Amino acid sequence: MFLVRPNGGESAMKERLDRLYSQIEDLMSEHRFPETKEALSTMEPADIGEMLVEAPRAKRVLIFRLLPKDLAIEVFEHMEGAEREELLDSFTEKEAAEIIEEMSDDDRTALLDELPAKTVKKLMQHLSPEERKLANRLLNYPEDSAGRIMTAEYIGLKASMTVTEALQHIRREARSKETIYSCFVMDGERHLRGVVDLEDIILAQPETPISDLMDDDPVFVTTQTDQEKLAQVMSRYDLHVIPVVDLENRLVGIVTFDDVLDIVEEEATEDFERMAGIQPIEERYLDTGVFTLARKRLLWLVICIMAQAISSSVLKRYSVTIESVVALTFFIPLLIGTGGNAGMQSATLMIRGITLGDIDWKNLGHIFLREILTGLLLGIPLGLLAIGRAYMLGTGPSVALVVAFALISVVMLGNLAGVALPVIARAVRIDPAVMSGPFITTTVDVVGLLVYFEIARRVLGVG
Repeated sequence: MFLVRPNGGESAMKERLDRLYSQIEDLMSEHRFPETKEALSTMEPADIGEMLVEAPRAKRVLIFRLLPKDLAIEVFEHMEGAEREELLDSFTEKEAAEIIEEMSDDDRTALLDELPAKTVKKLMQHLSPEERKLANRLLNYPEDSAGRIMTAEYIGLKASMTVTEALQHIRREARSKETIYSCFVMDGERHLRGVVDLEDIILAQPETPISDLMDDDPVFVTTQTDQEKLAQVMSRYDLHVIPVVDLENRLVGIVTFDDVLDIVEEEATEDFERMAGIQPIEERYLDTGVFTLARKRLLWLVICIMAQAISSSVLKRYSVTIESVVALTFFIPLLIGTGGNAGMQSATLMIRGITLGDIDWKNLGHIFLREILTGLLLGIPLGLLAIGRAYMLGTGPSVALVVAFALISVVMLGNLAGVALPVIARAVRIDPAVMSGPFITTTVDVVGLLVYFEIARRVLGVG
């Protein structure tokens, strides 16, 4: 067996996939290739793509060559970057170029962006002049912009068309377009004038002009719009497709909902990695070398070590206080751990709010006040628990009160840090997720120790 089947479950879909996978395995082992081709034609492109990823290289290439051309293109678009590159290496330059030329504009751009420059140059020579021009134009847009991920495969209509004329045009163009459910109305200079749904065209009277059906104030983005902002716009207005215009309001492409789902996954993964103190990793985990994994994690760990040196300085500064009341050291892990966790909770909520556009920058004062009050409400019960812990350790009431007050203060400071650092990052045009978890926790650790020992010094009268 060369395939990894879906994990357990008794759903009809998984059972069906399991049967198909077994069938393909059996047919391949018996060299019954016509039957294999027929069985593959009944499968969904995404399922075939998953199967190819798990298959040995030799069988992967053989299976792909058995696919009908249209299905092969769809399967190729569903595969990950590393597997696609490996598959391309098994083809001649002309065969690879034929596949790439038939891909949708956005998927082709993403693939060319991943390939080595020499490979891209060779493949581009085999593309038709029209496709080569389009590919170069899309690749020249800024990375992570709407222009980089859009496709030019849309249905364009004129406002003067009747419903009958529009339907005739849609029938002629439909098979080569990304979507036909929304059509885009332009003037003679390709300026975007409106959007009309296919449903409205079908239900209208034959002689009705398209200008009467279209929305003449459509939501759109420009080629320079950041992909994360694009996703926010589509989510806010519940769009399945959005037009992309250039700086002169000429329609140059569209972005569909399936592309936005990829963007959301990509951005969420990137933010997750950054908050964990890891530089974003493009490849799948198992396809990433250990040296790359180490390199991606090293930077923030080095920064944290440098920051922790400040903690050592704080401990040294209050060495007399520590020597006088050794019991204070019992609660250092409790304080810095709780403060760091509180900071991460606040930062996570803040970054989510920024990402979704929920944060109104005019209300920053109100946000800080909310976090202070939240910190107080969290800190009081935690402080009471700390008092109980102090009595269990037999440290006495004075130390217990110091720990309680310090814990309340550290939780509030952690909340403030979790809000302030992403805000600062946004103000200086840095991704808020860059203010990663390790950085936030380290900052709170240092400040928390200062607060803890300063309270102890003043309350206990030592040091």
